[in-house]
Amino acid sequence: MTKLISAGAVCAVAVGLVAVPSALGVKSTKQVATSVTVSVTPTTATTGSAVKASGNVSSNSSCQKSRTVELAWVDTATSVATPAGTATTKGGSGKYDADLTAPSAAGTYTLQATVTGPVTRKVGSKKKGQKTKKGRQFSCLASSAVNSSPVTVTTPV
Repeated sequence: MTKLISAGAVCAVAVGLVAVPSALGVKSTKQVATSVTVSVTPTTATTGSAVKASGNVSSNSSCQKSRTVELAWVDTATSVATPAGTATTKGGSGKYDADLTAPSAAGTYTLQATVTGPVTRKVGSKKKGQKTKKGRQFSCLASSAVNSSPVTVTTPV
């Protein structure tokens, strides 16, 4: 009989240990991958002229809002990257655009886009009267670099 009682006590403790973490409501931070696209218009420009970069950040909806996209010109002949500027996504759509200046040297270039990160976002229940937002946490990761199609830069005539 004592063996039965001690076995029941061990089972009760084991069940209690399994139930406790879920009772606390502790949720782990979810890692969210991010990708980016980029395009440049016009595809032929003169040195120092204005061009427009645009694209989209793809991720879950909470990770698209207010993300910073770093842009750099990459010389296709030498693979040297020169910073061109930054852009920020608008709203929750993940779309961005930026007015940039074409490189100062003639040649063929691509525009490289990278989303910075990681950024932690909290989403979920925000009950009236609570000071902190409790809910799911997302770690919005940085993206790998993506290049646009080639852009030909010529000297003005």
